[in-house]
Amino acid sequence: RATDSAPDSPGWTVRVVPNKYPASAHHEVIIVGASHTEQPADVPVEQWANVIGVWQARIRELEARPGVACAFLFKNVGRFAGASIPHCHSQLLGLDRPPPRLDLQLAQSRKIDSCPWCDAIEQATARQHVLAAAPQHLCLLPDPPKLPFEMWLLPRRCDDDFLTPDTGSLATVLHDAFRIVRDRLDRPAFNLWLHRLPDERFHWHFELQPRTGQVAGLELGGDMYINSIPTAEAARRLLDPKP
Repeated sequence: RATDSAPDSPGWTVRVVPNKYPASAHHEVIIVGASHTEQPADVPVEQWANVIGVWQARIRELEARPGVACAFLFKNVGRFAGASIPHCHSQLLGLDRPPPRLDLQLAQSRKIDSCPWCDAIEQATARQHVLAAAPQHLCLLPDPPKLPFEMWLLPRRCDDDFLTPDTGSLATVLHDAFRIVRDRLDRPAFNLWLHRLPDERFHWHFELQPRTGQVAGLELGGDMYINSIPTAEAARRLLDPKP
């Protein structure tokens, strides 16, 4: 909040409240901006640097609590993506164990000699599938994606710690990704989540999934995905200089 403002009064830009309908014993809502807007691209990039700082602080606090093994951060934008409130916000859950998908990613990454996310950066750079870049972070299109227009936001260094990043660099790439989704895909609903494991050698990353199609029985029941738009075509559509 502004330095000349008082607690619980106007002047704030980011604030945290308990979730009224918690999914776990530790469930918080991080509210972004006092101005009412649903699209995160409409929030200034400078404010996203503040949001990232709050994310870091709340993750540290939650993971210090007894019984919390992992703090899981996610953001739903639009009703089709599960958002029940049309005001820019994200959510943070304190979990007693990591989500199964993160355990699977860790196990799979330990089976190979290289870091899969570093490999993805090298591949996306070579194929010109990088959507946005800043000194320490970038946003890329993975190949293959699970669903159309899937994006990853991640640090260039695989030993980077999310709790101590360059918030300005990450905020720049995050805002660029939000802007690309808003402008190139005509404001679709989308989900964003952070994959990070505390106390593990794990290349943390955000995954952003525009909800441009339906998730049906194969995806929900088999955790198997049908992607109808190849990465090269997605890159052309998202990087086309024409509005």
